[in-house]
Amino acid sequence: MEKPKAPSLWQRAVYRWAAVLTVMSALLLLYTRHPYYLNNMFAPFRPFYIAAYALWLSLGIFYVRATLLKFKGRRYDMRDGGLHLLIMGKALWYDRPKFWRLLKNKRIKTTVLAICVKGFFTPLMTSFLSGHAQSIVNAWAHKKGRAPVQLVLQAGNPLEQASAWWMQVKQRVPELLPVASDFSGLFHPGTWTLADTNWGLGFVYDIIFFVDCGWALMGYSSESKWLNNKTRSVEPTGFGWIVCIFCYPPYNNILGTYLPLQNGPAIITDPVWLLVLRAVTVGAFAIYASATVAFGFRFSNLTNRGIVSRGPYRFVRHPAYLTKCFAWWMEHLPTLNPVKAFFLACLCGVYALRAWTEERHLGQDPDYRAYKKKVPWVFIPGVY
Repeated sequence: MEKPKAPSLWQRAVYRWAAVLTVMSALLLLYTRHPYYLNNMFAPFRPFYIAAYALWLSLGIFYVRATLLKFKGRRYDMRDGGLHLLIMGKALWYDRPKFWRLLKNKRIKTTVLAICVKGFFTPLMTSFLSGHAQSIVNAWAHKKGRAPVQLVLQAGNPLEQASAWWMQVKQRVPELLPVASDFSGLFHPGTWTLADTNWGLGFVYDIIFFVDCGWALMGYSSESKWLNNKTRSVEPTGFGWIVCIFCYPPYNNILGTYLPLQNGPAIITDPVWLLVLRAVTVGAFAIYASATVAFGFRFSNLTNRGIVSRGPYRFVRHPAYLTKCFAWWMEHLPTLNPVKAFFLACLCGVYALRAWTEERHLGQDPDYRAYKKKVPWVFIPGVY
C-alpha cells in the first residue's frame, strides 16, 4: 500500500492558520455579542481585537509559514498550539468521544487553558491600560489648565468610535504638548507645594500602572516561538483559578462585598504624614510594576512560560504580592480600624493563597525547583 504523501509546508501553514482563526472567530463573537463585553469598560478593547483579527486574517498565514520554516526541526513540538487545535478539530469532526478524551491529554489541556487565560485577561488589561492613559492625559491637561480629554472609547460601533477618538486626539494633542515652562519648577523642590507634590505622586502612580498593564498586555496577547515565551504549563486546579480570577473584574466585586474596605474615621490627618504615606505607597507599587516588567514577554497569570530570576525576583519569589499588599496597608492606614484591618488581612490572605497555588504548580518544573534553591525566601528575605 502506498504511503500517504506528507502535507507540504504551505498546507501545514494553512491548517494551523485556519485552526487559530477558528478560535479567534469564536472569541470575536464572544467579545462583540456577550452583554458583559458590551459595556463601556471594554469599549477600547473591541477595536483592538478587531484589528488583531484582521491582521491574522490577512498576514497570519505568512507568519505561520515562516515559523514552521524557522523551527522545522521541531515539527511536532509539544507546545505547538496550532497542531493541538488541529488534532482537536479533527476529532470533533470525525470522532466526538475521542475529542473528550483528548481534553484530558496534558499537552492539549495546556493549550486549551492557555487560550482561556488569554481570552479572560487580554480584554481586562486593555481596559486597565486605557483607563490609566486617560488619567495620565487628564492629569497633564489639568496641570496645563486645559479641559479634560475623553480618550476612553464609548460603547457603539467600534470603527466609528475609533474614528471619532482619533479626530479628538488630533485636535487636542497640539495644546497638550509639553513646553519648557511646564518643567520650570521641576528641578527646584523648595518651590513645591503640597498640592504640587500630591499631583506629582498621582501622575507617577498612573504612569506606573500604565507601564504595568501595558507590559502585561504584551505578555497576554503574544505567545510565539520567536519570543521564546510558549506556555509550558497552566495552573491545573480549579482552586488555583478561583483565587486568581477573584482578584479581577467582575469576580472581585464578590470579594469587595464580603471583604469591604470602607473608610472609617481618619486617624492620621496631618497633610505631611499623608503625603509621606502616599509616597511610600507609590514606591511600593513601583516595585510591584517592576516585577511585571521583569517577566518581559513571558508575563501571564496562571501559566508557566519560563522561570524568571531577575529584578525583584532575585530577592524573594513573590515580590509582586508582597509589595501590593504592603501598598494597600499604607494606602488604608490613615482610616484604619479593627474591622477594616481584619478584612484587609483577609484580602492579603487571598494573595497568600495565590502564592501557595503558584508554588505548587511551578514546583513541577525542575527549573523552578533550582530557582527555589537560589532564592529560598517566599515573601520576606531572611524571614520567610
